[in-house]
Amino acid sequence: MSKISVPGVHQIRFAYSGLEDRLAVVLTMASGEGRIAWISRRAMVGLMQNINAVLKKSHPAGEGGEAHDAVMALEHIGARSQVAAQRNQEREASEGGEGDPVEAPTQWANYLVTQARVEPQAEGIVVALFGQPLPGEPDRRFEPAPVAGLALSRPHAHEVLRLMQANAEKAEWRVESPMGWLGGDAG
Repeated sequence: MSKISVPGVHQIRFAYSGLEDRLAVVLTMASGEGRIAWISRRAMVGLMQNINAVLKKSHPAGEGGEAHDAVMALEHIGARSQVAAQRNQEREASEGGEGDPVEAPTQWANYLVTQARVEPQAEGIVVALFGQPLPGEPDRRFEPAPVAGLALSRPHAHEVLRLMQANAEKAEWRVESPMGWLGGDAG
């Protein structure tokens, strides 16, 4: 991914749109602009599988192969605790007047995600989203444009998977998760 320039993300939020029957990944970019990356059911399943594969292959317990589901389940429990603790620290800092609050963008650009790349990087993973600007023209395809790049720690990658799974359940997509270790804790 070093040859590809993908805009960095400061904040990410997920929402399901019943009208679109797509997952909206609401992104506040590092530059301050807002982007919404629309992900179809099929694209979401593929992205979840890719994140899962990279997490399992890059886990130290995998010793060159993929880490076992039991190891991933334990890491997931720890990741949930780490993310919760970080949220509490951020909330306390913002209540205490520390830190700069993230201003919500006033304008939003919309993209249909058509490709995603997931790669290990240092102690985490990088997810690069590419897609078509919306609104588009029916049946007209352009070369996928870089939409956003997410540099995720392992705990945050687990949280992204959990949120995608939770939104799939909310959408009643009945997506069979390839991650037995994620289980039914998507709530």
